[in-house]
Amino acid sequence: MHLASNSRSRSWKQSADSRQLNTLTVSSRKQQSSSNQQYHDTSVERLRREVTNEQFWQHPEESELQCVPGSFESVEEYVRVFEPLLFEECRAQLYSTWEESIQTVSRDAHIMVHVKMVERRERGWYDVIIFRVHECKWNFKEGDVAILSTPKPGPARSNKKSVNSVGAVDDGKHELTGRVAGTVRTYIPTDTRDPAGASFHFHVGDSYDSSSKVDNDNLLRKFQPKSIWFLTVLGSLATTQREYIALHAFPHLNLQMQTAVLNPSPEYFPKYEDQTPSLPECFTQGFVDHLHRTFNTPQLAAIQWAAMHTATGTASGSTKRQEPWPFTLVQGPPGTGKTHTVWGMLNVIHLVQYQHYYTSLLKKLAPESYKQLNVTGPKNISAGSIDEILQSMDQNLLRTLPTFCPKPRMLVCAPSNAATDELLSRVLERGFLDGEMKMYRPDVARVGVDLHTQAAQVVSVERRTEQLLMKGQEEIHGWIHQLRAREFQLSQQISLLQRELSTAAAVDRSQRSVGVDPVVLANLDHNRDILLQNLAAAVEGRDKVLVELSRFFILGSRFRLGSAFNLEDARDSLEASFANEAEIVFTTVSSSGRKLFSRLTHGFDMLVIDEAAQASEVAILPPLLLGAARCVLVGDPQQLPATVISKAAGTLLYSRSLFERFQQAGCPTMLLSVQHRMHPQIREFPSRYFYQGRLTDSESVSSLPDEIYYKDPLMQPYIFYDITHGRESHRGGSVSYQNIMEAQFSLRLYKHLQKFLKADGGKKVTVGIITPYKLQLKCLQREFEQVLNSEDGKDIYINTVDAFQGQERDVIIMSCVRASNHGVGFVSNIRRMNVALTRAKRALWVVGNANALMQSDDWAVLIADAKARNCFKDTSSIPKEFMGAKGSAYTAGKVSSNNARSLRNAGRRLRHVEMMPKNKKGRHLSRRGETTRMLQKPEISRDFDGRDRAFGRRSPGLWRREEAERLGRFQKRRRVDR
Repeated sequence: MHLASNSRSRSWKQSADSRQLNTLTVSSRKQQSSSNQQYHDTSVERLRREVTNEQFWQHPEESELQCVPGSFESVEEYVRVFEPLLFEECRAQLYSTWEESIQTVSRDAHIMVHVKMVERRERGWYDVIIFRVHECKWNFKEGDVAILSTPKPGPARSNKKSVNSVGAVDDGKHELTGRVAGTVRTYIPTDTRDPAGASFHFHVGDSYDSSSKVDNDNLLRKFQPKSIWFLTVLGSLATTQREYIALHAFPHLNLQMQTAVLNPSPEYFPKYEDQTPSLPECFTQGFVDHLHRTFNTPQLAAIQWAAMHTATGTASGSTKRQEPWPFTLVQGPPGTGKTHTVWGMLNVIHLVQYQHYYTSLLKKLAPESYKQLNVTGPKNISAGSIDEILQSMDQNLLRTLPTFCPKPRMLVCAPSNAATDELLSRVLERGFLDGEMKMYRPDVARVGVDLHTQAAQVVSVERRTEQLLMKGQEEIHGWIHQLRAREFQLSQQISLLQRELSTAAAVDRSQRSVGVDPVVLANLDHNRDILLQNLAAAVEGRDKVLVELSRFFILGSRFRLGSAFNLEDARDSLEASFANEAEIVFTTVSSSGRKLFSRLTHGFDMLVIDEAAQASEVAILPPLLLGAARCVLVGDPQQLPATVISKAAGTLLYSRSLFERFQQAGCPTMLLSVQHRMHPQIREFPSRYFYQGRLTDSESVSSLPDEIYYKDPLMQPYIFYDITHGRESHRGGSVSYQNIMEAQFSLRLYKHLQKFLKADGGKKVTVGIITPYKLQLKCLQREFEQVLNSEDGKDIYINTVDAFQGQERDVIIMSCVRASNHGVGFVSNIRRMNVALTRAKRALWVVGNANALMQSDDWAVLIADAKARNCFKDTSSIPKEFMGAKGSAYTAGKVSSNNARSLRNAGRRLRHVEMMPKNKKGRHLSRRGETTRMLQKPEISRDFDGRDRAFGRRSPGLWRREEAERLGRFQKRRRVDR
């Protein structure tokens, strides 16, 4: 099977040229049609066609993509710029998965199938009906993208083949090979004797045109009955589909938000430095004192700005924006208490929202207004809503509160489940404080699948729905009986309270007309307030009962004769009801685009997005479209951005977040400037280099006593160790690097630390070993294997820098790996550098080759700074007894037996960069016709697994073969030299 190469691009162009005269009419018709429909066809079908067409195998043309500008002139321009980049990034992610899959030896990765038939659909779509050759489990979900290929996917055997536009390959023999991308779903045969198969749905050019004779018959003829193919599932389009739908819904975004996103104008930016908004007047002095005790000055200022527009909301309780700029930007550098601040922000916003809500509710329940409760029914009842379900069961069961006085609601999002659940856990564990300093817990819901934390599962709408669906008929009927009785009781209580309020109002009017003692009037007002509060509680209680009753009505319909019960519809309705009734909904930015949110009867008043700088702009469009008039963006653009696989899309700023674009446009941010994590010596360089020297130390950090191991000159809070004798290397076709010497030195540092800790009575210290490369991660895990399996292993954590973002440890040892004069790859990424340097609390020890790292300007500044501060140690300054201590895995001039064996093996398996002849340029071709250098790799955006990705979507087999030949020639020369 032939992977994409430069020859493919040439043969595709030649093939197209040879058909040009025959297809001139069709091609012009296609161009006109595409021009007319390019940004009007927003169907999911178009998304699938665009990401699985012939461009899946080719590099995008430069004219197809446009760099994301700082501002946009119109909605049309916004969609026109982002849509092609979204398509390209989706193709890149899928192709990356395809490249990885062809290297795997797993039998389940490529399922052998045989073709039963090909069914032609409309508009150029075809379905290939396939069945498994061997019994195995289908490993796909409905609508997953997959590749159908023949022969079995594997490393390329030859690049001297011609390839057509949809992946068909002609190797000059009678047997044709090929591959095509499409979507796959379960196929249920009409003939019950046949097993369930799969339907592979793919698109072929303009074959919908009946006059066209060029519908890639070459490919279609190969799908003969009984022909053998291999099905490789790449993954779901769910996230991309949600972003695509949201992008085309951008014209419906809140008008003032839309204006701000299109053209962030400085004239509308808030003036954070000129003033700090005062706290809401409704706050008690006790609550204000609590805020000042709990939050430092920058944190409290961020909370006040975020809650300012909520505090000035209207009497109806809704959150209205009073100024033209609807966004609040809060920048949280490492260790500044960002999550703590967001928790306080949610508490204050929720408290203000609900004080407005209750004030409005009590006002409307007053005798002058309460007749509004006696409405006969809403004018429009949406199908599947709670009202529709209640009305179908009993005309007297009518919810009045949502229309009478709707509750304010908040949506809280983050790019990852981990970040979302961190905020959710904080809210559930600590709760909120009200104005009387009493703790309360808001009604929250978590939307999302594959939730692992206990806190998330407790309030998960999916889990709560499944618990309801497991209930039996008798239990359901019992609940319905109890809830009906409770609803009747509350309705009677509401009627009684309304009559008492009417009587009290009449007495009040008569007393005031004749003039009575003010104390008597005060008592009358007090009694009236108590009645109003009791009435509000009864109205809210009845509303909650009706919601519960509607859920059990849904469940009960399963057991009613003649009921058209549908399990999936019931599940959707129940999940939506939990999300619809929650005061705060937590979900990821992607999950906010689920169909569940389209079933909600009302949207959200406020949106808070945490880690907003880690999400691309398109990624946060789904939550922005859920109705909120205000949005708080919390993040740090100085840390790692969104992951983008496509080199082209990354270069054109597709990974840039909305937070960063606003900041680049001049929008001010609230900087959380007091850090609570790092020792002052660790904090000094990141503060000066990444945050203009604005970070300061909290008292909790500056007042800490020195650690016992600071007594050793090798164990200071911040040190750069210059390991000059290390060598970087990588395996075969991998572009991830390792440095065995650095891994061994890291182990020696750890053991030296443990010696001091044991002398101090065995004090427990958490240790993190981090590195930019996955191959070095594996090397470190091998070196630390004995430690990891010991009792001390539970306090040590080894991972990549990217995976460590958001975490912290007492001691961090960082292995930089790169040690050649051919560049430092993505180690030079300044954001990755910032993340690595800000994980440590008490000690940061950087292990690297100074000369190699100084090829990066940023690392050169760090090394110069370390030398100026006497925090730099080269090998000559390290005592010999340290380097050669008994039992050390690392000794000067030799290694342990295990490591010596690994080094001997490395002579066969590893390519040592510095041993390569310097005039060996070593070019190769990527899958899309790009020529790249192996030894001087340009920095590319972060890959999913944290490796350098400088070769685009290349052929791993071709790369591995060239490397094996080159290494063989070099070893042959070495033998001759001996």
